[in-house]
Amino acid sequence: MYSKMFELINDELNTLNDNTLELKKIEIRGIKVKFVFLDKSNMKVKTILYEMDWFSEPKLKFRKVHVKPFNDKYFR
Repeated sequence: MYSKMFELINDELNTLNDNTLELKKIEIRGIKVKFVFLDKSNMKVKTILYEMDWFSEPKLKFRKVHVKPFNDKYFR
């Protein structure tokens, strides 16, 4: 189960490959997955939220994107 979850996360990160975004943090809590990126071009923090869907075919469901100004508290 965990190997499939990490494969899905890895596949999603490969599709989100952008030169201006730097991956800073991955949080996994239950079925929720959060990616935190630092956008170097305009110094903003981009948070992308997903949920794992285990009931039909295992996949990551996109939920939200948050963009906030850079603050050091995100990377402590």
